[in-house]
Amino acid sequence: MRRTFKDKFWDVVIWVSLVIILIWVLLKSFGIIHSPLWVEMIPYYSGLSFLLGIVYKAGKIVETINYMGYDIKVLKNKFDSFENRFSKIEHEHDLCIQGKLKLHK
Repeated sequence: MRRTFKDKFWDVVIWVSLVIILIWVLLKSFGIIHSPLWVEMIPYYSGLSFLLGIVYKAGKIVETINYMGYDIKVLKNKFDSFENRFSKIEHEHDLCIQGKLKLHK
């Protein structure tokens, strides 16, 4: 399956969110961050971005599984059609061998 811009975008969102949370945790644990409330909320924003990215990726996986199910149905129909045609040819071949069917050349 070909990766689109959307897929790459959500991959970047997931990784950037994780890196931001990691940096924030490290800076907060070393006592470097003494900041206003909006900076304290950074991990929550990053966590939300991370969850949105994961939900998008899970949706793409489900979509891929649905397409695979559709492709399997199409292949099964083609196989059934082929099997029916082969069965007809086999039947005609048996009739030819028994002399009950004449084929024109």
